[in-house]
Amino acid sequence: MKFNQPSSSQSPTSSGSYSELAQSPDGEYTALLENDDQTLTKQIALPTSRSTLERLVRIATIVIALCTVIDMLLILYLGVQQHSAKQKAAHAEDELEIRSPYVNLAELYSQTPLKSSKHNPIVNHARAFVQISSTEPNKVFPPYGLMRPIADGMVPEYQRHLLVTPTISTVAQFRVADFGMENCSLSITVPPHPESDDHIHPPATLDIWSLPVTKKLDMQKLSWNTRPTGGTFFGTLPVTFGETYRLPGYRCLSGSYQTFEFKCSTPGCRIDVMGNGDQASGLYMYQYQTI
Repeated sequence: MKFNQPSSSQSPTSSGSYSELAQSPDGEYTALLENDDQTLTKQIALPTSRSTLERLVRIATIVIALCTVIDMLLILYLGVQQHSAKQKAAHAEDELEIRSPYVNLAELYSQTPLKSSKHNPIVNHARAFVQISSTEPNKVFPPYGLMRPIADGMVPEYQRHLLVTPTISTVAQFRVADFGMENCSLSITVPPHPESDDHIHPPATLDIWSLPVTKKLDMQKLSWNTRPTGGTFFGTLPVTFGETYRLPGYRCLSGSYQTFEFKCSTPGCRIDVMGNGDQASGLYMYQYQTI
């Protein structure tokens, strides 16, 4: 049997091919290794970039949350400070001295022999009448009764309610008006019984107490427990249908506040009188000329 021997012409070719095959795997392996390194690098780099992004997002979320909490605390702090400042300003305003609008008029009249004109007495109505009850010491009665709607809200009807029983008294505060009209007299006028809706249970006599209040009284917070104390007895005033009664006049400085509490002077009395409008009705104050 004969075997075909490779020819010499084929040997170089085979040898060359072998040589290329021998070198080729190294090159291929090298290329594959390089490609694998790049793939691994990309696979390793991708999780690293993701973790960095997640960390940044987490940090940004924490920063935003902290800023939100700080902003809320600052807003709350500013709100409390503003409310406190308003309360202090309102309190300070109430404590301010009431300056007279009639500056130096007293000196002018005292130094110059001026002959003043004659003026009729003026009727001065209280700012509000507020009831307080000894049986409900913490109750705050509304200072105004009927309310009338207008375009901008509600305004009280010009009514002054004097209600006095054995357990209920009424506090009223007047502000003295006009320079030279500084002789004041408390007065009460009740219409005749057929013309009046008032209720008077005899014997009907008011005990009047002067309260030591020189500033504007907060009628919205007045109760039996918060009423001014240390009052002094001022006088008594009878109340009868169809009659007007006045107390003797006393010196009252223009622009000053005059505050009184009205009580029953006898057990079992009941006085329920309503003053209406600008006229001299119900309980009011007369001011007489002093210059």
